[in-house]
Amino acid sequence: MDDIVLDAVRAQLERVPNIQITGVRQEQHIAPGYQLDGWIEFDHDEDRYALLIEIKPNGAPRFARSAVYQLESYIARLHRSEHQVVDREFIPMLVSPFLSPESRSICLDHNVACLDLYGNARLAFGNVYIERSVPNRPKSEVRAQRSLFTPRAGAILRVLLRDPARAWRVKELAEAANASLGHVSNVRKALFDREWVELREDGLVLVQPDALLRSWRENDRQSTDHYTSGYTVLHGDELRDRLSDCLSPGPQPPRAICASSSAAQWFAPYVRDGTHSYFVDEPGAKMLKETLQLTHAARGANVILRIPKDETVFEDAVQAEPGIFCANPVVTYLDLWNGNDREREAADHLAAKCFPWL
Repeated sequence: MDDIVLDAVRAQLERVPNIQITGVRQEQHIAPGYQLDGWIEFDHDEDRYALLIEIKPNGAPRFARSAVYQLESYIARLHRSEHQVVDREFIPMLVSPFLSPESRSICLDHNVACLDLYGNARLAFGNVYIERSVPNRPKSEVRAQRSLFTPRAGAILRVLLRDPARAWRVKELAEAANASLGHVSNVRKALFDREWVELREDGLVLVQPDALLRSWRENDRQSTDHYTSGYTVLHGDELRDRLSDCLSPGPQPPRAICASSSAAQWFAPYVRDGTHSYFVDEPGAKMLKETLQLTHAARGANVILRIPKDETVFEDAVQAEPGIFCANPVVTYLDLWNGNDREREAADHLAAKCFPWL
């Protein structure tokens, strides 16, 4: 690993005209308890530099922050050393297989150079500035990110987003999300590595709800729900009265709740949509077809019934008004955000009311 990293760093340096690499060393010992993973000395335009390299197998923000603190400590120790090379400028550098934009931002904030083996890089010295950012992520990173937003993990995240300032014990969070202790622990670790949560004396606190929800909406894969549609002549108070008598999130069937723009209208009314959407189970679909007197409509259907693959959408449904149950605002927001332009506008309107921190 070290050889690959040092070769990658050398390759970056050698792209700079008039540079001369004068020394490359692995595991440079600088003082008791202070050992670098790599040290590269080079000259450029009569100036002398030493690149101090810290290698992290995991480049998640938590580990990136730890690395920059280590590098700052190493440089401070070198400056205090009696054996300091006074005519050489030290440049701290973090190298990892992959560094997310958040991890690279941490390096930038601490004036630490960075490089990953996927092609992202930032290095500045003298009159040289190198910055490269690749748009894609490794497949392993994509899988890890998406695994955080699976249905059961999503139920845990929605509990945290319900009240970001609240501190949660693992057991409390598991009970609130109807999840296992092991699943909550795995989600907690993933959030902790990304620095979206903090572990405080009274429990786990979501400190970056905005980063969490933004990442979720970008990585949310729309489930292949089963759809059925129809046409109803009911509207206004009559429609509302019929719904208030039959909507229910369960836990026993039939289950039916407002979804998408139909749910958003109860949380944050926007431009009224003539189409009514509902999450239902099989018995719930049959019930709504009868209650709303649905008829077949080859074109112009105004009711959509969705049987979701993710049944957790029923578990944390919200009662917006007596008898009117709606999908959780987070579920509704993600649903709208990944829709058409008009639905995304409705998502922004919903966020302004329900997620003022976004």
